[in-house]
Amino acid sequence: MTWLVTLLLALAIVMTGVDPVMLTEYAVIFSVVALPLTYIPILLVANDKSYMGSYRNGRLANAFGVVYLLVIMAVALSAVPLMVLTNVGQN
Repeated sequence: MTWLVTLLLALAIVMTGVDPVMLTEYAVIFSVVALPLTYIPILLVANDKSYMGSYRNGRLANAFGVVYLLVIMAVALSAVPLMVLTNVGQN
């Protein structure tokens, strides 16, 4: 049943005339925007001593984690404006 629903949804997308490559590009851009929202809870749990015990992150791992968080936040904040400014890479 799941395969049937998936195939019918794919057929519906193809029948609309939407370019699948462009649809994929939009999906990737908007998933980049959501990436910091998925990374912050992981970083917080990794620092929680009551949850992680002796396996929690140390200072070096926290420093790398915060740097990575800043990088993905910069990418997330610039993704949509760059998409608009470059017309999604189209001429």
